[in-house]
Amino acid sequence: MTILATAVSSIKDPKLEQKEPVVMVINYGKGRVFHTTLGHDTEAFECVGFITLLKRGVEWAAKGEVTQLGLPQDFPSANSVSSRVFVYNNK
Repeated sequence: MTILATAVSSIKDPKLEQKEPVVMVINYGKGRVFHTTLGHDTEAFECVGFITLLKRGVEWAAKGEVTQLGLPQDFPSANSVSSRVFVYNNK
């Protein structure tokens, strides 16, 4: 397993700064697994950073490489957030 991103748990004592893995990849036999604990709600699905992470992770799991290297023009920065309206289609 390769951990790509961690976050400090807000549930546990913040003084411990206990890091929890939130994005990871795993080579499994001839396959690949991309896993993230992020994306639990509509707000997360609307985040351009999450959308970019998910697209790249799924591409890596499917093809073994990431070709989507450029950042979208509306990618968030250290000083600003960026989101797109999430439309759920339940057909």
